[in-house]
Amino acid sequence: MSKKIAFICSVESYKLSDAHIFKDLCLVPILLGEYLGYDVTIVTTEMNEALLKQTFPSVTFQHIPFEDDYVANMNSYLIEHAKDIDIAFAIGPYPSYLSILKTYKKFNPNGKIYMKLDVNRFWLSRLKTYPYFTELLQLCDVLSSECESIQSSIHEFTNLDIKRIPNGFYELFQTEPVPYKEKENRIVTVGRLDAPEKQILLAVKAFLEAQLADWEFRLIGPMSEAFRQELLNVLNGNPFAAQVIMLGPIYDKVRLEEEYRKAKIFCLTSVVECYAHVFAEAAKNGCYIVTTDVDGAADITHNQRFGTIHPTHEWQSVGRTLQQVTKQEALLADACEHLQTFARAELNWKHIVQKVAEYLEEKPIG
Repeated sequence: MSKKIAFICSVESYKLSDAHIFKDLCLVPILLGEYLGYDVTIVTTEMNEALLKQTFPSVTFQHIPFEDDYVANMNSYLIEHAKDIDIAFAIGPYPSYLSILKTYKKFNPNGKIYMKLDVNRFWLSRLKTYPYFTELLQLCDVLSSECESIQSSIHEFTNLDIKRIPNGFYELFQTEPVPYKEKENRIVTVGRLDAPEKQILLAVKAFLEAQLADWEFRLIGPMSEAFRQELLNVLNGNPFAAQVIMLGPIYDKVRLEEEYRKAKIFCLTSVVECYAHVFAEAAKNGCYIVTTDVDGAADITHNQRFGTIHPTHEWQSVGRTLQQVTKQEALLADACEHLQTFARAELNWKHIVQKVAEYLEEKPIG
């Protein structure tokens, strides 16, 4: 009988979007299962099963009703099926996991729980005040944090062994490293552009302030019509407005990859992130990283060797950096070469899950 990994969703993450299928919460259990040769099931209420099957045909979706009481329904499922689950994957130390993972351990004491913490500094400061937090972490066999600062902070608080597992990139198709000479004078940002925590208007103001005559700032991601109007108001009458290109969301992975490959600089101006996935995607494509001081920024820039970190709301300082680094071809070329080498060696999800398997003391079948 083959071994099994189950992604057990908390009540806080019971609804998985299409984008989630290509992010850590689905990729880690799916790719870990592929590497080990284990069956993989995603146990939750809602996801696009057709897209899941199209991308990962061997992965199973197990529906848990949300109605009445999701946690009770999940517990009922685990009372019956926990014994068949060798590894339970959980993401984020949410309160509902305490009951769910206790049930799993009760009905399968030999089963292993891997929790990917996915915690930023603001959430962590609140978690430290909640009595359930340490009890939940103590239930888990392997715990991992995405960046060094959070890893240290949780370890100091709980005295538990916290592994560092960064967020990576996933290649739907194989790509070759980008030669710097193929890049263009482009700055790119990727994400939900109208999300307040992304502070995209600040990034645009910084670009306009830098007055870069032969550069483009390319904005990739969805935005509401109201936000689009706000953005147009910022651009209105500015001599560099035409160089801010609103591309909208790019769902075609080949086109999105091409945007990263052509860009020399990746810009992120968020208030909060937990080692953003876009960091790994930008690094893998050799983009110099201009970012605010979010979790993971020091890790991905190698303490600013391959990027510059700014205070969270200081768009003027981001503008000055853009002005300076766009003139430094040697710096951009060096980052292009070294960030790609690092990312391709360390940040490919297929490599990362092998470390997870080691921590879980699991070996591939056969």
